[in-house]
Amino acid sequence: MTRVQELLLRLLRRGEGGAAPLPAGISHTAWGELLGVAPRGLHPYLAYRLPQLVEQTGLPREVLQSLESIRRSAAIRHIGQQGLLIRAAQALDSAGVPFVVLKGMALAHLAYPDPSLRPMGDLDLWTRPEYLDAGTSALLEAGLRFPSLRELRSPAAYRAELAPTRVLELPMAGGHLVLELHGVVQSMAVVASGWAEGAWNRCVTARLGGVEARVLHPEDMLAHLAVHCSEHHRFELGLGPLLDIALWTESAGAGLDWVGMADRWNRDGGATWIRLTLALARELLSARIPLEFADTAAGQEEFAPLYRMAREQVLEAHRALPLTLAKVSAEPSLAGRFRWLAYRLTVWYWKGPPGERRTALHVTREALRRIAHDIRHKLPPYLSGLADGSLLGAEYRRRRALAAGRGQLPRLVAEHERQKAGRREG
Repeated sequence: MTRVQELLLRLLRRGEGGAAPLPAGISHTAWGELLGVAPRGLHPYLAYRLPQLVEQTGLPREVLQSLESIRRSAAIRHIGQQGLLIRAAQALDSAGVPFVVLKGMALAHLAYPDPSLRPMGDLDLWTRPEYLDAGTSALLEAGLRFPSLRELRSPAAYRAELAPTRVLELPMAGGHLVLELHGVVQSMAVVASGWAEGAWNRCVTARLGGVEARVLHPEDMLAHLAVHCSEHHRFELGLGPLLDIALWTESAGAGLDWVGMADRWNRDGGATWIRLTLALARELLSARIPLEFADTAAGQEEFAPLYRMAREQVLEAHRALPLTLAKVSAEPSLAGRFRWLAYRLTVWYWKGPPGERRTALHVTREALRRIAHDIRHKLPPYLSGLADGSLLGAEYRRRRALAAGRGQLPRLVAEHERQKAGRREG
């Protein structure tokens, strides 16, 4: 672990007193490098945290100015997102559509010292599948719309109005706000198929700014945060999701029934992913998680490579490759990479929805629109990476190895679960 990484962990780490001592003699260079290592989503929280732990006269002015600028921008954006929540809640309530506020907005109000300290890319709401169409119609009537750019960033066969998650946006000055209405919490459905029914029934009501809405029960929220961080994103978001967990366990406190939760993890699915994530949150950020529910040892030698790989993904998240290159690198074989590229070039851009009749001109026009969009928006990061050296030589090989390791995590989890099952049967 580098000195800058250790500095970041000290700034984020949660202790009994809510703080951890900083190492002595931090250079101006280290403070400057901190912003490059810390995920951008953590910058507002760091702007809040630094004055509590550091004498500001010892900080470079450019670091303070950058953090404060990001915090102000986050506060302004949060006002817009809060307005979006109010508008969506009123529309769905009027239409008789039940919904639950997931992740970011609920965390921002219930776990963070100030809701603007937890930036979010979109507002996530969950409803039952049978209400998805009615909920979408209510939101469209309330002024939201399907994003045009989302169409270009999706396969040609994608239809926004039929997707299991309806992505909508609300235009605003200088951009737009995004809302996702989920008919299924996909991250949980993949590994914890038994989670949804119980979680829906256990939801509680909370005050989120000016809105009273249903949110996940604290124990279901913890499981969702852990699985979303691990299985869904493979730890590529770095320390941000672990900070969510640390603050959530601190906020929920004694209200968490750890024994009961562990039983549900084993019954519903996702136990290995959840324990792995909690172990990282406990080690790296001193999250208030009992050791027996985040123990990576316990004689389980096969857990060690899994834990090391996940830990590396968290600490090196700033080395992420551009998304498409990361997906290709995550394929375990050369043949798999060729298949991925072939699908992208021959199907993704060209093949439309099943049963839809399209002329050759329409197919070609739509494919060229998508290709032009990708060239315009996805080529610049590659050019930038070549210019700064991050996509060249040893640094590129390091980043490619991280992406490949991310692709191996599900296999290691499955192997761990097989060996664990074998020990129980033996």
